[in-house]
Amino acid sequence: MEAVSKPREAVSATGDVWDIAGRSTRAVVDLDAITGNLMSFRSRVTPATRLMAVVKANGYGHGAVMVAHTALEAGASDLGVATVDEGLQLRRAGIRAPILVLGPIDESETGSAVAGGLAVAVADRRLVSAIACAVGESDTPADVHLKIDTGMRRYGVAAGDAVEIASLIASLPSLRLAGTFTHFACADEADETPTIEQLAVFDTEVDAIRAAGVDPGLLHVANSGATLRSRRYDRDIVRIGIALYGIAPSSDIALWPEMRPALTVRSRVRRAFRLRRGDRVSYGGTYVASDDESAALVPIGYADGYHRLLSNRSWMAAGDQRLAVRGRVCMDQTVVGWSSVVAIEIGRVVVVVGDGSGAAPTLSQLAALAGTIPYEFATALAPRVPRIYLRHGRVVAVEDLAGLRNVAPGPS
Repeated sequence: MEAVSKPREAVSATGDVWDIAGRSTRAVVDLDAITGNLMSFRSRVTPATRLMAVVKANGYGHGAVMVAHTALEAGASDLGVATVDEGLQLRRAGIRAPILVLGPIDESETGSAVAGGLAVAVADRRLVSAIACAVGESDTPADVHLKIDTGMRRYGVAAGDAVEIASLIASLPSLRLAGTFTHFACADEADETPTIEQLAVFDTEVDAIRAAGVDPGLLHVANSGATLRSRRYDRDIVRIGIALYGIAPSSDIALWPEMRPALTVRSRVRRAFRLRRGDRVSYGGTYVASDDESAALVPIGYADGYHRLLSNRSWMAAGDQRLAVRGRVCMDQTVVGWSSVVAIEIGRVVVVVGDGSGAAPTLSQLAALAGTIPYEFATALAPRVPRIYLRHGRVVAVEDLAGLRNVAPGPS
């Protein structure tokens, strides 16, 4: 796999996560899990339906470029992003697959989007005209996808006005209506009624577009929740977002049994020390030791995406032992209590975010502790946390603030 169009010099390593020089705290992304999850969708979704891997927000925190390459190799045909810059990042990485910018863009970005061969979601005359102007006299029309607001009440043309915008696009030789789509508001909830109602609105609008003599292009409505839920939503494309990463859209919509999380976060102890009864820990002294105990310093904090709301609530793990967070999570560091059962020493590995197979909390558990959703935790993982990419249990690439580079095999 070409990780980047002009790779940095490869790093030599034997394949272990800790062979890579760098920060103690690191996110480990199992590309085999991404592959397996994508293939699960491919095996279940209607055969003629295309799979769009949504890699916005830096691949939901997992790293957009590596996830995009992996998903395409596993059978995805399209990629979805939220911004023009995200799409251009993938183009610079040598990716030539269709890329759709799903969110609204600024008119000043239309030139860059067209030059980068990105398809753009449109919902109003002004943006349609701006893209047409950016194409100019080119012989190659720019692809746009018409987004219809069927009940999300976010970006999209109002139901009833879709025919007008679709007809405008069709009248402009510099544009091609490559697709028509909508987004569901409640596809990850137990009650399917709102989703079925939105689908009915969408179908009505598409019928009206066709009745006006306009080809609506590829139709797509399904996000992860809808795709996991039913084949009724497959249409021409399904958009696979959070589930691609092995994270369930909600507690109401489960992943398929063979799917698994791709991300874990690991760190190493940088200080081991004793707390005496009455000692206070971290800013504000919100944790007071009720007895003598061992403690350890882990170099991860809220600037890395480990939320301050986890203060005195969460835990990490060493082996099968839970290590409770003591005091407030700081910007760069967190203190945990240390079990007397497990040896404590500088450099000891702790698991900050687990995959559900051990004592460490999963992203979903951390999100529940903080009163939010796992999407927020995954996408909050900061760029300064190195991403270590595994294939068959061995390191194949690293991405940190120095950039993305492949890993060359070293002595074993």
